[in-house]
Formats: sequence, structure tokens, C-alpha cells
Amino acid sequence: MHQPYYRDPVTRRCSMPWVRLHGTKDYLDMIRHLEPYPRIHQTFNLVPALLDQLEEYLPPHALSDEFLDLSRTPAEALTALERRFILQWFFLANPERMIHPYPRYRELLALRGEPLGNADWAQVLRRVSVQDLRDLQVWFNLAWIDPWLRRQDPALKALEEQGARYTEADKTVVLDAQLRLLAEILPAYRQAQARGQVELTTSPYYHPILPLLCDLGQARIALPQAQLPEAGFRYPEDAVWHLRAAKERHAAAFGRLPEGCWPSEGSVSQEMASAAAQAGLRWIATDEEILWRTLGQARDLQALYRPHRVTTPQGEVAIVFRDRELSDLLGFAYSQWDPAAAVDDLLNRLGRIHTATQDWAQPALVSIILDGENAWEHYPEDGHDFFMDLYEGLSSDPRFRCVTVSEHLREHPVESTPPLPPLYPGSWIDANFATWAGHPEKNAAWTLLAQARAALSPALAAGHDAVRRSLAMAEGSDWFWWFGDTHHSAQAEEFDRLFRLHLTNAYAAGGLDAPEALTQPIRRPEIRGGGPTGKVTATIDGKDTSYYEWLYAGRIDFTRGSGAMQRGGQLLLELAYGWDAARMSLRVSGSLERWRACDAWQLRLALGPRLVIIVRREADQVTATVEGTGKAVPSAWDRTLEVAVPRELLPPEPGPLECGLTLLQGSAVLEQHPHEGRYRLDPGDAQTAWSA
Repeated sequence: MHQPYYRDPVTRRCSMPWVRLHGTKDYLDMIRHLEPYPRIHQTFNLVPALLDQLEEYLPPHALSDEFLDLSRTPAEALTALERRFILQWFFLANPERMIHPYPRYRELLALRGEPLGNADWAQVLRRVSVQDLRDLQVWFNLAWIDPWLRRQDPALKALEEQGARYTEADKTVVLDAQLRLLAEILPAYRQAQARGQVELTTSPYYHPILPLLCDLGQARIALPQAQLPEAGFRYPEDAVWHLRAAKERHAAAFGRLPEGCWPSEGSVSQEMASAAAQAGLRWIATDEEILWRTLGQARDLQALYRPHRVTTPQGEVAIVFRDRELSDLLGFAYSQWDPAAAVDDLLNRLGRIHTATQDWAQPALVSIILDGENAWEHYPEDGHDFFMDLYEGLSSDPRFRCVTVSEHLREHPVESTPPLPPLYPGSWIDANFATWAGHPEKNAAWTLLAQARAALSPALAAGHDAVRRSLAMAEGSDWFWWFGDTHHSAQAEEFDRLFRLHLTNAYAAGGLDAPEALTQPIRRPEIRGGGPTGKVTATIDGKDTSYYEWLYAGRIDFTRGSGAMQRGGQLLLELAYGWDAARMSLRVSGSLERWRACDAWQLRLALGPRLVIIVRREADQVTATVEGTGKAVPSAWDRTLEVAVPRELLPPEPGPLECGLTLLQGSAVLEQHPHEGRYRLDPGDAQTAWSA
């Protein structure tokens, strides 16, 4: 179970709701499902950063998050910006399992429209009533409560059956229930631990990739051609801090020190194992592919289905390797099966392993290890029927005994077994670290982290806890996960901002000015369709003169690059751009009716560091001039705004331009795109058009 640290420790503001929502959907029901099955013993891993954030929602802290604040706001009191935010973000849920089964929630999604793309938000807002908004506030929060849990609560069950036309009092029932369920999570784990049914283990405090903290160069072991930052990163002492601090936090939460650790993303190396031994941990775990690469051999049951021993200068740790096939079936495949058929398949697979290993001197240890929260929303009923069938089948089958890792190690110690060769450095994803290092965006983040770590080393040496905490938060794996083009999130820009925020806070806590680079996003806003694919010769009249006029233009969709936390009902929607031999042409499209109703606006169009075009609308007249010179450039505004920039105003060579747009009314900023940094306008395939 893990979440990165979303909250700003300085302002206490939290922009993402995932600790609260996964708390009500996953963390409590997972432990409660075990209660009727005492023979099922399980190992649960809880990351300390998650423990902190769970407790921050509860007294005496009673902190909130932005989504909770907007859920609490009476629907009739929501501003236009807040209504836009709710309509954009309160459908963040698995559509198949969490929206479509509920007629009213499904109806609300259809009312808003899907996908949004360049939707005219003014039109969307006009067709949505106050009652629609209130029902959406209720359903977003209700759907994120595990269905089995909400049907144990008569009030929540009644609201689910009611389905629509909720009142503010109904909404309060749901939000109060969320906080009540959050308060039950950690006590439920402590109770399961006390009755001996679960082992609770930890991870590095803020979920960093420990081998990369020890030595970023380890990424080249599996991928020799990986491009890594020149500065590198080598702070094994940070790895030790994350583990020692995690043990202390775990003991404070659960009353005993953890024996085991799931290294973040199953990421191990010999140096990481040394840090684990130094921190006093008894065992760690990772993926089976690490075992085969460590041993230099093919898959072998005798090696896989037993614990091993790792020796380091700091001591020894035991290590277990997960069965990848069984783990991935639960994580990614069985959700699409009938629950009973999925359970039968798993038991049959375990039965075949039992047959193959029953003559061994010691029982085979089959380790099934997977994400504790994200898989279940893909299952019907959040996995309830699957779990009940699985636990019933395992409890009643004499071939199997469900144990925690430490239970097995106590019965079958590894001290007398031959030690493994030095661990191959890698993670559970393809036995490498490509998910967190090697892409230009990931490398840029490592460079900023390395610069901060070096600049703040004196503060760390002096024991400055606020510096240490903020740096450790920035070392978390999730920020690097979302950089690059491997994974996609609607909130990727917010992950980028939070990474830079934690580094900025670290500088401030250490009494240093943060570098300017931390004010600029690392992620590049996505350019829909890439750069231009041919010559663009536009007629500057503010109209679509012909089908071919902008056909080959590059495009930037402002609704995708606006950032996860921008609430605005956007007026500007898209920038199209392109070149011919004489000039660069730009077209800004917007929400036309609202734009026309906006009097006396001014648009600042920055093209590179020294060229700014000022477009003004006054008394229905639109003019465009070069800032600082007053030189007029062709412009027109009718259904769109079109501007032409003569070649002589642009750099002599046809290269990329950094671009930003700011829409003002008087001195008030109405919109800014992007909200941080600059877009990159690339000539793309049209580069020859410039020199034609």
C-alpha cells in the first residue's frame, strides 16, 4: 500500500485526493476481508508516507484536500471555475466498474460529454444544473467507497439505492462516512497484527528507488546504453535514512518494529541490501527475474520457491522472490474473468506447484506479491467476490498453508544456506530502472535533485530535519514514474509541480534561494499531432478560408496542457501554427461566445526570449504590434484570431521557438498558457518551407 507525499508540508495544502479515496476504497476492506478466514495469513506492506497522510485527515490534524474542499462546498455556492473543476475531475474513476454500473453517475458523465477535448466549457456549464453538480459531488465520493463497505452502512446503502436528487445533508453523510472509515484503517491493521493473522512490513519512507539513490549509475547495468545525467547521484546514506526512519515510523504506528521490507517497486541491488542490513531489517523481497539474472540461469523451481540469503559488509538479510506469473494474473488478468473461474485457475496452478514440490525436504514458499490498491478497481465489486471465493478455497484445501514471510523464516531459517552472488540491480519492471531514469525528462529531474542535494549537504550535516524531509519527499519514485512517455496520467503536470515544490521547500528550509529552473515545468506540454507537416500559408482574416488553410499546421491543445489543478472555464482552447517562405502564421481558437463577450482584452504572445506580439481588442477593433517597437503585424479576429509574423522578425535559422500566451483584461490575468514555462513550437516536417 503506498502513495507519494502529496501535501505541501509548509502550507499544508493537498492538491490530490488519492490517500483519502484509496483509503475508503482499498485499505480498509482488504484487511476486513480476512476476518472470517483465520487460516489465511498475509503480509501487508504500508509505506510510511502513506501512514502520515492517513493520520493527517484525522484529529488533531483534521486536514483536507482540494477535492474534499470542493465536495463540501454547497453546490449552489460553487463559482464557475469550481463547477468547471468538478465537471472535469470528478469522473476520475474506472468507468467500467465505478461509473457505468450506476445510472445517475453514468448519466452525469454523458451530460458533461466524453471525451472533452476542445469542448466549449461555457456550453457545458449552461446545460448542467445545481442538482446535477450536487449529485456529482455525492457520486464521486460514494463510488470511491468500497461497495461492500458502503452496503454495511445503512445510510450509505440507502443513498446508493436512492441514486439521485441528493441534498446537502445527503452529501454530508457520505463525506462524514469517508472520514469515519479513514479512522478505522490503522486500528484494523493493528488488530489483525495482534491476533497473529498478518505481518506488517515497511518500505523506504518516501518510496524512493534505493539502488538509484545509492548510485544512479546502476541503471546502466541492465541498460548499458542508457543516457544518464553527467552529475550522477550517489548518496547511499540517504538510502539508510529512508529505511531507519521508516522503521521508527512503523513502530510508532503499529507498536512493533518491522522485520521485513518491500523495497520501492521491488528495486534491489547489492548496495541496497547492505543498507537494509545496516538498518536492521531481517528480510526484503523482489521479482523473480532478479533471481535469474543474479544466478545467471533459467527459471528453476528449486531456486524460486525458497528464501535466499544475501551477505553484505553490514550484515545479512534474507530475500524472497515473487512468482511473477501468479502475481501478474492477480494484478492484471483475473479482473476480466468470472471470479469463480479465476479462483479455480489460481488454485489449479498452485496445485501443480504442490505436485512438483511435495517431495522437497522443506515446503515450497510461493510468494505472490503485487500492488495493494490499484488492481481491485478493475474487478467487479472491487474484488469482493473474488476474495471471498479465494479465501474460502485456500482455507479448505489441505495442500496449502497461507503464511507470512517471517512465519516461514522462523520455521525454515536461511542462515545455513549458501549466500547468493551479488544481487543484480533492477526492479520488478523488466529487471531494470528505465521507468525512473534515462529519459530526458527523468534525467532533468535527477539533475535538479542532485544540485539540491549537493547545495544542501551542509544543512543535512547539521541535522536540519525540514531540509532532510523535503529532499526525501523529492527522492520519491512516483515523480520520476510520471516523467517521460512511458506512463500517462491526467494529473501528470501536478506530479511535476509537486516534485519541484518539494525541492523548492528544501532550499527555503536551508536558507538558500531555489534556482530559477524550479519555476519551470520539467514535462513539456503535449503538442497534439506534433509540429507542422507541410507549408502553411494562411489568409489573415480570422476565418477558416479553406479546408487546406491550416491542414498542415502544428497544434497545441490548451485543454490538455492546462494542468491538473487549473479550475478555469477556459476561454482559449487551441493554438495552430506553421511557416511558409515569407512568414510564420498563428491561429488562436477559443470559446467564441464567451470571448466575444469579453471586452477590451489584450493577448501577449511571446515567441522566444525577445519577441512579444501584443494583440489588443478595443471597440471591436483588433490590432497587433511588436512590443517595444510598436511595429504593426497582420492580424484579424472573427471566428478565430489570426496573426502573421514576418520572417525578418524571427531568428534567421528555422529552429524551434519557445512560446507562451497570456490573456489579460486591464491588469487582470484571465488565462495563461502554459501555466508554467513555455511551449515548444517546432517546424517539424515543414522546416524546408522556411528556406523554400
